[in-house]
Amino acid sequence: MNQQTLSGALEAAFRRWPDRPALTFEGRSLTFAEFESEVAALAGALRRLGVGRGDRVVCQLPNRPELLTTAAATWARAAVYVGADHELTGPELCVYLRLTGAKALVYAPVASSPDPFLPLRVVRERHPDVQVIVVGAEAPAGALAFSGLTRGPARDAHSPADGPAPEDPAVIFTTSGTTGRPKMPVIYHGRLQRSWVRLAAELSFGPEDAHLVQLPLAHGLGMMLALAGLVAGGRLVLVERFSAAAALALVGRERVTVLNGSPAHFRLILDGLTPGRHDVSSLRTGVASGAAFSTTLLRRIFDELRMSLMLMYGASEGVGVATSDRAEILRGSVGRPLPDSVAVVGPDRRPLPAGEVGEIAFSREVFPVRYWGAADDGSPSGETHEVAAGWYYTGDLGRVDDEGLLYVVGRLKLQINRGGLKVDPSEVEGALLRCAGVADAAVLGVPNPVLGEVVCACVVPSGGGAPSLENLRAELRRELARYKLPDELCVLDRIPRTGVGKVDVQLLRAEVGATPARQRVAG
Repeated sequence: MNQQTLSGALEAAFRRWPDRPALTFEGRSLTFAEFESEVAALAGALRRLGVGRGDRVVCQLPNRPELLTTAAATWARAAVYVGADHELTGPELCVYLRLTGAKALVYAPVASSPDPFLPLRVVRERHPDVQVIVVGAEAPAGALAFSGLTRGPARDAHSPADGPAPEDPAVIFTTSGTTGRPKMPVIYHGRLQRSWVRLAAELSFGPEDAHLVQLPLAHGLGMMLALAGLVAGGRLVLVERFSAAAALALVGRERVTVLNGSPAHFRLILDGLTPGRHDVSSLRTGVASGAAFSTTLLRRIFDELRMSLMLMYGASEGVGVATSDRAEILRGSVGRPLPDSVAVVGPDRRPLPAGEVGEIAFSREVFPVRYWGAADDGSPSGETHEVAAGWYYTGDLGRVDDEGLLYVVGRLKLQINRGGLKVDPSEVEGALLRCAGVADAAVLGVPNPVLGEVVCACVVPSGGGAPSLENLRAELRRELARYKLPDELCVLDRIPRTGVGKVDVQLLRAEVGATPARQRVAG
């Protein structure tokens, strides 16, 4: 197997550390040898189902060992792994199957759903030729049980000719989207193997590390960090559904050394941390990504968790920049991009001078971006509006200082146009989180007949009663210009977020719309 592929990197780990634990889930661990055996058995089953080079396998699983087994077996067959969020509806799954032309679907029912197999029935009706493999439940008629496939012999798993080449597509990390066409960036074996092995080296990952896997493996960031740990011989401690209490308990019980997360993950863990009750002394390092981190939160991570950090900014398309320099991190920078790899551009997409805020763009020569197309031959093709003239336009706002350091300051599409003055929601959110009585916060623009849009603050109280709009404005006035102050306040039980910790703006907007009793500025 070519070691410059993901399959090759995993096989090298299987051979080097056969007796070491590779995966831990719900108190049970698999060694690298046991993991390899399950991968080989599933690869053999996929071969008998006709899955081969270039075929797509959609995997709709939460953070369970079966997801990693599916990914590794798919790569062993030189097929393409397609990550899909676990809670997609039937119509959403059908979009993924149609756009990728998938040959197989690995499915787990959502336990909390009143009808866990409804999405699968929709799939079977619309895509009867797709082979379905069911995880964690009895397989309905016409589907196969995952457990039966991995307990079988590893016969006919693959031959050397079956394995992928570095230039073969490895993964499609689909973006979420309930309407319209989701983006489907496709990334190749050689590029992923190089970047994931390099990341492991930069963070000094090794066989003594235990990685808490709480970021969703269906997304690029979660899969990257997990595989980087695995190919370095580390043990993955899988968390099916994140909670701060579960994360803190596992850190202490499993002696976790690597903790990754978004601002929401780290903030919830820190807020739940009780000295004397929770042991976090094993923590060594981790990756912070997913959204903008405030300096206050970063200092808390360094001081209370006593771990080092890599602050990473990037996208599923495989573009990004990172830094592990504490001084750069505390300055608010995400690092120094490679020469000629990043530009900050204005509305005309011309580069802006150092210090000016504009849209962040990555060079396609340094970070090639491809999307899976709907071509009849099933090949990756086509472009989206984000990619043009040799650049990938992120939709994020940022600036580069005189020293060449990149700062991410907001999201272009989420800017609030308040009477012609632009308000960055992330700036207001950061200020809200420093207010007394606020446990979590998100900001969005809501329609206004006079100004077009006004600023709506959505907050979760930290206890002792909900804050008032008047008091919040008085406290925020110390650090925000008057036009950035919230015009409306919506008090919620929770801020809806995606699996990687970003605010789910669509759900938040629906909750705000369903809350007529919002506080508003008088007049």
